[in-house]
Order: sequence, then structure tokens, then C-alpha cells
Amino acid sequence: MIKLRQAIFSDCVAIAKLHADNWRQTYRGILSDQFLDNEVEIDRLDTWHERLKSPSPNQLVIVATSNEAILGFCCLFLNDDPVFGSLLDNLHVTSSMRKSGIGKMLINDCVKYICDKAHTKKMYLWVYEANTNARIAYERLGGKHFETVTKKNEDGNIQKICRIIWEDVRNLSTSI
Repeated sequence: MIKLRQAIFSDCVAIAKLHADNWRQTYRGILSDQFLDNEVEIDRLDTWHERLKSPSPNQLVIVATSNEAILGFCCLFLNDDPVFGSLLDNLHVTSSMRKSGIGKMLINDCVKYICDKAHTKKMYLWVYEANTNARIAYERLGGKHFETVTKKNEDGNIQKICRIIWEDVRNLSTSI
């Protein structure tokens, strides 16, 4: 049985490992092989150590677990942008559990949090233009492509990223 709970500091290593593993599997050709093969683990560990040690007041990190193992996680920044609303900054599910509904469970939990706590019911995320599978999944959940911009990656390379928006997450909630 999958359970959702708020992440705690001691989850940082498991979250970082899942995050790094997903980047290695999904971001070949987007991030450099050098970064993915040699630097991604420490980069993600530093990120999650800091985020869970000193969380910003508007940060919510949710983990999906089964038998205490973390199978997925998401990170939401409530009221991140006055125009676009809350930022879904990360959504990752372990490769063996993709298409199991865990991602939708995590998003649905974010939707409930936004509906309860946010100034607006808007949500957005950034996704690499080259990450076609994720873009299709977000569109199936009612996300609309708003813009494409270029961004410097963690590895220093430049890539195109797309802003996907939901004008009202209550519509997303009903499509899950």
C-alpha cells in the first residue's frame, strides 16, 4: 500500500538518490554525460540536504512510501509567482513504479494543499522541451504550454524549457 507523508530531514539521501537515478535515465542528451555519470549524485544530495535541513516557509516536500521505502516525491513552492501561482518544482517516481498512479497521487496531494493554503488556485512547472514523455503526461492532466525559454542547466549547458500552467488546479484534480 502506498502512503503519502511530508518529507523529513532523514529522507534527504533517499530523495537525492531517486532524483539522481531519474535524471540519469531521463536526461541523457539534455544534461551532459560527464555531469550525469560523475556529479549528479552529489549535486542532488547537496540540494536535498539543504532543502530539508532549512526549508523555505512556502516549501512542501511529499514522499510516497511503501514499507518505508521512498518510491516517489514531489516538491511544491506555494505562492511562488504572483502571476503563475504555486511551483511544482520536482515530481519523480522510481522507474519500477512509473505509470502506477504514484505521480498522480503526489500531484493530487499538491492540489489539495494549494486549494487549502494558496492565494490562488494556479500552479505551474518547468519541463525540458526534449522531455516529450513528461510534457505529454502534463498535457493529459490539463496543463497548458505557456512559453518556452532557454535556461542554463546544473551542468552549465543551455537547454530549452517549457512552462506548463494550470489556471485552476481544481480542474486538474478532477482529471486525476
